[in-house]
Amino acid sequence: MPFAIAFLQKLALFPNSTDHKFMHLKSLQHPLVKHLTLLRKDKAYRQEVKKILVIGETLILELKVPILKLISTKAIDIPCQESYLATPEILQKITSLDVEMAAEIEMPQETEIKNQQFVLILDRIQDPGNLGTLFRTAWALKWEAILMTPETVDPFNDKALRASQGASLQMPFQVKTPDEIIHWLKTKKIPLWVADAKGEPLQKISFQAPLALVLSHEGQGIGSWAKTQGKLLSIPLSNNVESLNVASAGAILLYTLRHS
Repeated sequence: MPFAIAFLQKLALFPNSTDHKFMHLKSLQHPLVKHLTLLRKDKAYRQEVKKILVIGETLILELKVPILKLISTKAIDIPCQESYLATPEILQKITSLDVEMAAEIEMPQETEIKNQQFVLILDRIQDPGNLGTLFRTAWALKWEAILMTPETVDPFNDKALRASQGASLQMPFQVKTPDEIIHWLKTKKIPLWVADAKGEPLQKISFQAPLALVLSHEGQGIGSWAKTQGKLLSIPLSNNVESLNVASAGAILLYTLRHS
């Protein structure tokens, strides 16, 4: 039996919130503490149990999905299936942060990308802060979906979730291999634009929907598949600056392509 399944069966033995409005977490060794900590730290565990951990009152209050478990240092009336009161030390262990609240929710499911006109493709992005910021920027600028290659960092990593400010819980997304992305582009007849320092200057290009934009690995740059399939574009820079952080460059490109 997979570890996660057995572990959740063990958790099911505890009292349900229908019996007690607030249950209490008093031990750092409590199985629920271990479960929630694993949700934060372990991508494989998240994917196995299909749950994620949301940290911080602001993000939790903005959730548009049911809360399965709410863990807080204070009694607070937020709709949820189970509500737990915990010490600050326990919540710090679960979240690694000095916060008053965390929540477990179902992991958002992939959405088939069909007729969206503005699609962002994230290829092997490694930094969770960059990934979360790109989700947030794309959501704010009305891009309609995100495709990610399998080597891209998990959008439900706790750092990515915080950087996205909840956008990764709302933005339609799908994970596809480069070959699957190429097939999708050809089937939908969508032109591909690829951010690269050697590309055509941004101000010399006109854009029209539908279109897709590739942003690539922070250190390695664009993959060969994107270079052969797309048209390169660049952001002209001055003062001997060779490149921008991928999240900064992404914000400029996402705005320009969407509103040109």
